[in-house]
Amino acid sequence: MNNSTLARHPSATTLSVPVPISPHPIDVRAAIDRAAAHFQPIVDLATGDIVGAEALVRFIDPNGGVRTPSGLIERIEETLGDLEALTWRVFCDIEKHAGPLLSRHPTFFIGVNVPPLLLGSPRLKQMLEDSGLARYMNQLVCEITERQALTQAGREALAAARPLGLRIALDDFGTGQSGLKQLIGLPVDTLKVDKSEVDPLLKDPTADRLLRGVVALAAALRVKVVAEGVETKEQAFFLHAAGVDAAQGWLWSKAVPPDKLERLVATGLRVGARRGVEPRSRGHAGH
Repeated sequence: MNNSTLARHPSATTLSVPVPISPHPIDVRAAIDRAAAHFQPIVDLATGDIVGAEALVRFIDPNGGVRTPSGLIERIEETLGDLEALTWRVFCDIEKHAGPLLSRHPTFFIGVNVPPLLLGSPRLKQMLEDSGLARYMNQLVCEITERQALTQAGREALAAARPLGLRIALDDFGTGQSGLKQLIGLPVDTLKVDKSEVDPLLKDPTADRLLRGVVALAAALRVKVVAEGVETKEQAFFLHAAGVDAAQGWLWSKAVPPDKLERLVATGLRVGARRGVEPRSRGHAGH
């Protein structure tokens, strides 16, 4: 197969479509070969249940250490071949490790970042089918940033992905300049409020008003709101009172390896989102 290579995952079949060789130095491809998905739980603020998780890329060092992307993701996303190779590994990890959760809990969901370059590509469908994730289409939430979604390429990517049955979340919401007019017609299911919008909530009245504006916007669009980067009980209580549906952050758990996600879902968490509520797992999770 000329001028191509196949992205491989040690626990999955080989992707049947060729992935172009990366023009980047070998360190990028080597990093992709060591990529793995860790999972950060997402908690329903009204009930305290773990209702889903976000799959986040981590790189495993040869000595077993775990590293966050630290700028590598931006380099990888510049090239479709690199992006497909990384996404293939993440998809395979999701299917292998989170597939049983998705099968047991039909409303449990997994969020995963998919940039417009791949979200709008016909190869996405084949990657989902070859990885085994196609059976969970309505439980997969593809995350695209607010800024990306409002570009022409982003809008076209969303339009291409929607017929697959995938759910869409606008990530880093609040960092851009979008309003109701810009969002009308976008096929989105969730607005994810960025950590930078959560941090000042308890001390800045303007941040409070902005959050309530996002909640009102979501209500008008009939979509959910998820807050990221929640670190204190006070933030969780505030978000719940403001009408935010769900949240994730170190208050509950950092991104964890797949086996720990299984244990968290089985045993529940320890921090309530509001008085009298203890986050827990239940037999039929919902969002």
